[in-house]
Amino acid sequence: MGYLTYGNTAAPIEVDDELLSHLRLVIVTKLRRNESFPLTLAIGDGVAETLWVHASIPLRFVMEEEVAIDRALVVSMMNAANSAGGLDLTRGEFAPAVGGSRRLHAMSA
Repeated sequence: MGYLTYGNTAAPIEVDDELLSHLRLVIVTKLRRNESFPLTLAIGDGVAETLWVHASIPLRFVMEEEVAIDRALVVSMMNAANSAGGLDLTRGEFAPAVGGSRRLHAMSA
């Protein structure tokens, strides 16, 4: 299990290593291009949290292990991040990446 620390909060967002590896690639690519976007994560009990990802907001990725990158998933995530609604990981098209034995959990500050 990996962690995404967003902003200056001490509460990390817990994300499966496989999903976080792909998410890191998308976020770093977008920020390198100086492109901000909304990122929506399921935080449990049917609740979702949306973060505004911007280069001025500190981000830290911590992963236990590196995983193979699924190019099709990265392309799908990038297309979503480029859309008006942003990257919404609660949408059905990303269910295989966040569902099953993988768990996505965020803790609010």
